[in-house]
Amino acid sequence: MEKYRNHSTSKTILIYNSVGYFVPLFFKEGIPAYPVYKQIPFFLKVIRKILIKLNVSKSLWFDEWKSNLSDIETVIFFSTNPFEAVEYIKEKKANVRIIFWYWNPVFRGIKPAEIPDDLCEKWSFDKNDCMHYGMKYNTTFYFNSIKLPFAAAVYDIVFVGVDKGRRSALNKINENISISGANTHFYIVDDSWSKRTYNGAFPPISYPNYLELVSKSKAILDYVQEGQEGLTLRVMESIFFNKKLITNDRTIILNDFYNADNIFILDVDNIQNLSTFLNTPYQPINPEIVERYNFVNWLRRFFIQ
Repeated sequence: MEKYRNHSTSKTILIYNSVGYFVPLFFKEGIPAYPVYKQIPFFLKVIRKILIKLNVSKSLWFDEWKSNLSDIETVIFFSTNPFEAVEYIKEKKANVRIIFWYWNPVFRGIKPAEIPDDLCEKWSFDKNDCMHYGMKYNTTFYFNSIKLPFAAAVYDIVFVGVDKGRRSALNKINENISISGANTHFYIVDDSWSKRTYNGAFPPISYPNYLELVSKSKAILDYVQEGQEGLTLRVMESIFFNKKLITNDRTIILNDFYNADNIFILDVDNIQNLSTFLNTPYQPINPEIVERYNFVNWLRRFFIQ
């Protein structure tokens, strides 16, 4: 039987800057989630950026989590946040437990070797990175409280994601899939969307709008970067929403939810069988397997002794 450390969710916070739609869901589960820095007007962001580069009073700009540290026992710090906040937290409360959580492959952020071992624990969603860098493993997560709007199928396959240098490969996949007769909807967000001068054609869409697209599709396309073995949100959406999945991740067969009737692996499965795959019913997964990836269970695994 699993044993858990003494743990009060009221004494755990997340430092988080990813999908904004998830923030109220964290709070709903009793886990406050904050960005590193306060939300401020653009002109103040310019001043803040200058002062931070000069290493002047960074902590003045930290969000309200800074005022709550005295009551906190555990901080789960998502690796995409500015690292200086980890050092500040440890300096202000030496006995706090900090979990530095890689929800992206290591190659997209700070290297584990650059983080002192006595500063925080290092965890990752990617088993390959855990083995290579000596980190602890936890799955990715999703929320069983998220429900799709009801809609009739309009598309066979939908993909929404940031370019990240993948546009050419994704367009080639779209072309090959379309030749097989599938009706696709690919929306590739421009890498430059966050720049103030951006005036491109493909800015991000909101997560609710993305969920509407998923609700109108038979399948979700998942495209992982070379060397990544961690499960993406696309995979979580697939198993939580009972949507078929098309992916280039060959290691997906190693997961407990894998079912060839639900998951089509590009360059492994025969593309001539794609139409049959898309038009046969989704095979339900054991609810206990899906629940393993629910946020509350992801959280609990950090406290297993």
